[in-house]
Amino acid sequence: MIPAYEVIGKGPEMVLIPGTFADRRTWSRVVGRLSSRFRCLLLDPRGTNQTPDPGTPFSADDLASDVESAMDAAGFERAHLVGHSLGAAVAVILAARRPDRVRRLVACAVSPAPDAYLNAVLDVWSALADSNLPAHAVHLGLVLNAFGRGAYENGTVRAIVDEMDRHPLDRATIRRYIECDRRLDLSPVMRTVDASTLVVAGSQDALTGVQGARAVAASIPGARLEVIDDCGHAPHLETPMTFARIVSGFLLS
Repeated sequence: MIPAYEVIGKGPEMVLIPGTFADRRTWSRVVGRLSSRFRCLLLDPRGTNQTPDPGTPFSADDLASDVESAMDAAGFERAHLVGHSLGAAVAVILAARRPDRVRRLVACAVSPAPDAYLNAVLDVWSALADSNLPAHAVHLGLVLNAFGRGAYENGTVRAIVDEMDRHPLDRATIRRYIECDRRLDLSPVMRTVDASTLVVAGSQDALTGVQGARAVAASIPGARLEVIDDCGHAPHLETPMTFARIVSGFLLS
C-alpha cells in the first residue's frame, strides 16, 4: 500500500520513518532543522493519521514495502533513511533488501529483536489494548517506558499523550502493531547492510535500551554508535537539537 505522505525541504533526499504507534507528526521537533538541509519525505504508517489500517496482520517487512511504495510515489529513487524504534528496524530491512535505494542509514532506538524485558512490556501493552480503561490511561501506559524523566518534567510527555488523546488509534491497530513488534527479528538481515550506518540511542532508554542499539551497531558492518545523554527512547523528541545536529553531521560528512 502507499502510505499518506508529504515532501518538504530542499537538498539530498531523506525518508523519515516513525516508530510503533507514531505517524509523521513524531518528527515535528526536528523536521524544521532537517528540511533546511534535506528534501524530507514524511509518511504515516498503516493505521496511523491519514493512512488507513487494511485490517490484516502486518510485519516490519510489510512496512518496509510501504516505505518503498511511498518513495516510488514521491519520486525518491535513492535516499537517506532515518528511522525511529520500529521505524529504525524497517529502515534496516529496507537497506538490506534494496541497497540500490539507500544512501546512508540512521537507526535510532533500535534493537535486533524483543528480549525478555521488551516481551513483558508488549504483554502489558496487549493487556492495555484489551482493557476497558479510558483512552488516556491506555495512551499513558503505552508511552510510559519511552521517555527519560526530563521529558515528564518539561511537559513533553504530557503534550504527546494529549495529542494521542485527540487522535486515538483504533484498539485493533494497536494490537496489530504489538504483534508486529513481537515478531521482529533483524538477525537475518543486519550483516547484509552495506550502507554507511549510524545507530543512535538515548542514555536513559528504558524500552529497547542502549544494549539493543549496541547489538545492532555491532552487527551492521562498519556501523557507528552514538549515545545521547539525558534522554530516553525518543531522542528526536527529547533532545531535538542534538539529534538533528548528529544526524545532519553524519549524513553530510
